[in-house]
Amino acid sequence: MQYALTTANDKFIECMLVAIVPIDNVCLIARHAPAIKLQWRIVGGQQVDISQAPYAVLYGLYCGGSLIAPDWVITAAHCKTLDDFIIAGSTKASEGTRYQICAHFVHPRWKDPKKVHFHDFDYQLLLLETPVPVTARSRPIAIGRPRDVVFGSKVTITGWGHTQMKVLLLMETPVPVTARSRPIAIGHPRDVLYGSKVTITGWGDSGGPAVANHKLVGLVSFGVGCAEREKPGVYSNVPLARSWIREVTGLPL
Repeated sequence: MQYALTTANDKFIECMLVAIVPIDNVCLIARHAPAIKLQWRIVGGQQVDISQAPYAVLYGLYCGGSLIAPDWVITAAHCKTLDDFIIAGSTKASEGTRYQICAHFVHPRWKDPKKVHFHDFDYQLLLLETPVPVTARSRPIAIGRPRDVVFGSKVTITGWGHTQMKVLLLMETPVPVTARSRPIAIGHPRDVLYGSKVTITGWGDSGGPAVANHKLVGLVSFGVGCAEREKPGVYSNVPLARSWIREVTGLPL
């Protein structure tokens, strides 16, 4: 049987997974995309060493995530929960260390976007069976506060890009934070738009971090189109989920 685990009291019970139905009409790697589509990742970014973003992890084969404590990872609720591992500690995804997931905690107010047509509360927490060692190549990131989301500033998006050599390498790109000044067919006021005409995220970046001043302020939620220029990416506002994260994890946020 599958359960949605939503409180801190549940995290020590036997590991159970939550079935999440992905979105079909927006750009998400959580769809059952074949391996050949892995090229749809960060577009126009640059390669970085994992030591520059030691909080970044790969969730399963297709999503990203962020280490917020040695045994806790945050990612997007729309990402598949059938995967039972994360990969951390390496610039090349194939050389990272696997850590098994004990339990998935999906935000209780998250709804299947195929039914409700918005992407609110797109948060998921992963409890790991064993803690990730805190080193220069694997280190938790602090969660930002609402004041850390400043319109007009830039955030850094990180994810594993697909190179011409077909090797998944850690990539990053700066993206400007924009207010909801333009109409958009999909979305919700709790989401923050990070629009860019130069660099964009797409398949493979879902759940990955958006960072400002060394703090986690967003998670890749969805894109309008698949890595299309002139189209904004929409990111879940992590600071607005601080109380829920604290309730589930017990972390002193």
